[in-house]
Formats: sequence, C-alpha cells, structure tokens
Amino acid sequence: MNQNLPETSTKISSDINNNAMQLTISTVFLDKTAKAAAKQSKEEEFLQKKQDVKKSIANIVAILRIINTELQYEQDQKTFTVLTQQQEVFEKILTQKQTGQKNNLRTIENEIISQLQNQVQNLKKSMKNKFNLILKTIESKNQTQTQIQSQNQIQNQTENQFQNQSQIQSQIQTKTYAQIAAANVEEDNLQQTKKQQKQQEKEKEKEKYREKRLIIQVEKETAEGFDSYILRNQINDRFFTKANIDQSVIATAIKFFTSQSIILTTMSDFSADFLLQKKTIWENIFSSKAQNIEKDRQWSKVVVHEVSIRSFSMNEDLSLLKDEIEIFNSDLKLLKNSIWLSSQKNRQINRHATILIAVENAKQAQTAIENRLCIAGNWLIAEKCQNLLFKKQCLNCQRFDHSTRACFAQSICQICAEEHNTSQHNCNICNTQGQICPHTILKCSNCGENHTANSNTCEFKTSIENKSTKYSQNMQKKQQTKSQSFQVVIDNVEKW
Repeated sequence: MNQNLPETSTKISSDINNNAMQLTISTVFLDKTAKAAAKQSKEEEFLQKKQDVKKSIANIVAILRIINTELQYEQDQKTFTVLTQQQEVFEKILTQKQTGQKNNLRTIENEIISQLQNQVQNLKKSMKNKFNLILKTIESKNQTQTQIQSQNQIQNQTENQFQNQSQIQSQIQTKTYAQIAAANVEEDNLQQTKKQQKQQEKEKEKEKYREKRLIIQVEKETAEGFDSYILRNQINDRFFTKANIDQSVIATAIKFFTSQSIILTTMSDFSADFLLQKKTIWENIFSSKAQNIEKDRQWSKVVVHEVSIRSFSMNEDLSLLKDEIEIFNSDLKLLKNSIWLSSQKNRQINRHATILIAVENAKQAQTAIENRLCIAGNWLIAEKCQNLLFKKQCLNCQRFDHSTRACFAQSICQICAEEHNTSQHNCNICNTQGQICPHTILKCSNCGENHTANSNTCEFKTSIENKSTKYSQNMQKKQQTKSQSFQVVIDNVEKW
C-alpha cells in the first residue's frame, strides 16, 4: 500500500498540471476574442458615428440650399432677416460638423436663444408702438367727429336760415312764365333721356336674346306635327354623341305662330352662330323639310302700294320682285320675299295691289318711305306698316292680342265660358250643339256678364276696340305732321 502512494501522488500532480495548462490556454483565448470583439464594436460605432455625421452634414447642406432659394424669392424684409440669421446659424453648425469641434455647439445654441429673445423683445416694442398709435388715432377720430358734428350743426343752422330767407324771397318775388316754361322743358328733357336710356337697355337685351335664336323655315305640315320636347332632346343628343358636348345646347324649340317656322333658342353659353358652325351635326334631323335656316334679326316692315300685278302675279314671281326692288333701289336689302296683302281672287280682278316687304333696319325703312320705291318702272308710295293684332279676338280662348292660329291655350266656350270649344257646346234639354238655344245661360269669359264673349255690348271688348281706334288715329296724326299722304293698318300679317 505504501509503495503505491507515490505513484498516485505523481499521477494526481500531473493531472493537475494538465488542467492548469488547459485553463490558462482557454482564458488567454477568451481574452483575445473579447478584445477583438470590443475593437470591432468600437470600429463599427466609429463608422456609424461617421455615417451619422455625413447624414447630418447632408441634411444641413440641403437646409442651406432651401434657405438660399427662399432668400432669392422673398420680398418681405422681416422674413428675409430671419432667414439670413438662420442661414448664419446653420453655416456655423456645418463648419463645426465638418471640423469636428464640439465645444462651440453650446455657444451656438446660446446665440440662437439670445437672438430669439432679441426678436421677442423687438416684437413687444413694435406691438407697444402700434397700440399707442391706434390709441392716438382713436382719440384723433373722436376729436374730428366732434368737430364734424359741430360743423354740421352750424351748417344746418345756416341752411335753415338760407331756406327761410329764400322762402321769404319766393313769397315776395313770383316766378315768370318763361322761368316756369324753362323748368318744365328741363323736366321733359330729363324724362325723355331716361326713357331713351331704358329703351336702349331693352334693345340691348333684345339683341342678346336674338343672338341665341335660329329660325328654320319648314313646310306647314311638318311644323304642325312636330314635338318641341323630342326635337330639343334629339339635337342635344347629337351634340353629345358627335361633338362630345356634355351640356345642353338647345334650351327651347318652339313653333312660330304662322306654323311655318321653328325657332331654336340656345343656352346662355352658346349662340345661333355656334349652331350655324355646327350645322352638319343636326341639320339631317330636318332632312329636306328645312326650306331656309337663318338667324333671328331685327327688321322693319314697309307697305308698298300700286304694285303691278301682271308682272308678278304668281307666288313664284315674288323672288323676281325681290330682285327688282334690290336692283333699282340700291339702298335697300330685303330679308325675304315680299307678300301680297290681297287674296289671289282679288288680284285676278284688279291691276294693282299692295305688297309687304321686310328690310334690315329702321333706317332703310325710313329712306323707302321718304324717297319712294322704283318698281317695274314706276315710283311707288311706301308706308310704315303698323300691326294691330290686339284688335283681333281669338276664337279659341276668347281673348285678344293674338290670332286663333297662334293660340295654344285652353279652349273656352264663347257661349257659356266653360272649358270646351264653342262647337262642343251642348244643351242637355233640346240637344242643340254649338249654338244658342232658349235654355242657354249666357256668360262672357272676359267680363263675367250675361252675354257671349263676342257680343258688341261687352265693355271689355269695346274698350279694346276704342284703344285700337285711338292708336290708329294717333298714328294718322303723326303721319300728317310728317306730310305723308295716308297710313295703312295691316291686320293679316300672320301670313308672314
């Protein structure tokens, strides 16, 4: 047992030495790796800081560029000074970032704070000065108002005194006849100028309205069968599909009272000229039915007497008559063919008749009236045409101022004033239709009295007729003062 003791001791000691060697080697290796890792982390941190500095420098440079561009276009002096101060601060920060000087950043912050404090103090001072100025202006305004009030009181007193004196003088001195006449003339002139201005304004409004109207002449059968709602939508659909116009072009499409023309009225953004320019888009809706397409123009009507029927007897010869008038009367321009005012039956009996022509303006009409017209080798008398449609009574609604053909109102019975046509009036007792019978209770739709609507005893009807006769008498007096021979009143102008 004792012999084996040293062997074991030596063995243990050798094992201990081996373990110590292993420990020292592992600790040395760990120290090296730790140092290497620490060094690598420091390098990464340094590189990160470098990148952050580069980014901050790039951001500061971008901010300085923005400030420079703002300074180029800034016009306000206060904003300009603030921008220059900020520019100086950012330039200092940029130089410190680039040089790596860290001690002066605090001083820059202090400088910025001090600059802001100075700006706040300056603002306080300026606000205080402005407030003082406002107070001074308010005080001065109050003083001026009191002065003005006192001056107004003095002026009122002086005016009252002057008015009293003038009243006393007017009571003492009466106006002469010449002064009264001059004052009346001045008032008349003022009223005439006001009337002229109103008339001019009305004419301008009418002209604007005419610029939106286009007149399409069609056959009578076509005009009688058309639907204004369908026609308007058809034209608007054409503009939408073919011209890509997403808003309505046509506002209304109505039939003229002669039943031979259709009038298209555009919306406010469009005009008749636009419709004529885009004629190819919508004209095939009418196809061959449209005889003539023209703008709505202001024109004047003139009556010409003693025109030879033999030369222009047929309706086809009216175009020759138009050429005859324009060639031998160079100052006139006819807008359409003339029409005979007498029937074809009367023209077969007589040798001469009266025609109605339409010229461009009132000036041409006046020249025709003053100088007469040369037609078929003769100088013929021309007169102004005056329409008196209000004398006519409509047989449909029993009212005045329009013809029966132009009426689209509710039918009113001429016998009983009920809402049906006169031909449909029926008596339930004796079955009399369209006529007055002993059982009929008469009633006028205009005045409400116990008579028919066309009775000569109707006060409403007689008042209308009196107005028309007075109007025609006044026109005749005016024509006599102008040394004209006679005045012609035309009632059947709905032919045109």
